[in-house]
Amino acid sequence: MGGAEGTKLDLDFMEMERKTDVTIELVEELQLKTKEYLQPNPTARAKMAAVKGISKLSGQAKSNTYPQPEGILADCMLTYGKKLGDDGPFAVSLIEFGESLKQMADVKYALDDNIKQNFLEPLHQLQTKDIKEVMHHRKKLQGRRLDFDCKRRRQAKGSAITDDEIRSAEDKFGESLQLAQMGMYHLLENDFS
Repeated sequence: MGGAEGTKLDLDFMEMERKTDVTIELVEELQLKTKEYLQPNPTARAKMAAVKGISKLSGQAKSNTYPQPEGILADCMLTYGKKLGDDGPFAVSLIEFGESLKQMADVKYALDDNIKQNFLEPLHQLQTKDIKEVMHHRKKLQGRRLDFDCKRRRQAKGSAITDDEIRSAEDKFGESLQLAQMGMYHLLENDFS
């Protein structure tokens, strides 16, 4: 089996496979880099992932938000500005700047939610539904291609493989080829690309 040549797929199919592989890489990388952008502190990301994992195991749907540094600094400034009193210029400055930072943190939380809902969730859906289906069809195609090639080789060597078995294997290969092509075509023609 090692030296025999398998059934060749046309160049258009191979180009679709290449573009599909690049799209799969892109979706994974976009999700990773977007999460890094939204949550730049790796320690906080790891802690949130651990809490989320533990919450899932215990059956609780606990969702923590990433602590925005502006919000943390705002809380500190507001707390100590109020402790110093409203009569001093330093305390007033702390309170005013703390309020401004609080607004910035709120905007960043809104951006975070918007990106998750309108960008990351659709990418995740694409990855778990469309891409998974395309990869299933491609894997099935490879198995049927191997089966078809093996039966042809065995028949050529004189085995008792009938023409009907060859035709059946070829039909299954053709069916899988069409499903893989259609899946990749729809993935690549999707609004995402």
